[in-house]
Amino acid sequence: MSTRGFEPVCTNDEARAYFCNKGLTYKDVTEGDVLTLVMLLNRELKKSNKAGETSVSTMSLSRKVDIRKATNGTLITCFLYMNSQYFQRRECISFNRDGFIGFAGWADDGNLNPIKRAFLQWCDIIEQDKKEGQT
Repeated sequence: MSTRGFEPVCTNDEARAYFCNKGLTYKDVTEGDVLTLVMLLNRELKKSNKAGETSVSTMSLSRKVDIRKATNGTLITCFLYMNSQYFQRRECISFNRDGFIGFAGWADDGNLNPIKRAFLQWCDIIEQDKKEGQT
């Protein structure tokens, strides 16, 4: 349990496994999909800030996104960042070149929960889009 009393949504490894178990890879992720993730993260952070789940009510997604795409538009790497009143550009979600997906290594469960909720929802959306693209 988190120090502030919020149960974790899942572990980082479970979130990574969720992505893989959906049959997803970076080849399934486009820049538009990253924008969808940004919208979901903004929504979840806003709700968590209001509910007091995050450590401070000023947690927000940074407008800065570092993304590298293949010539076909799919993801090579992507780094999303968070801001607050006392920090700028801390890791939110990182899609690393080696396939590792990182989740705010600096954060406790209260700060990670909105990130993981958004990520899991996003995986469902990407999986659905992939299925619809195959039909």
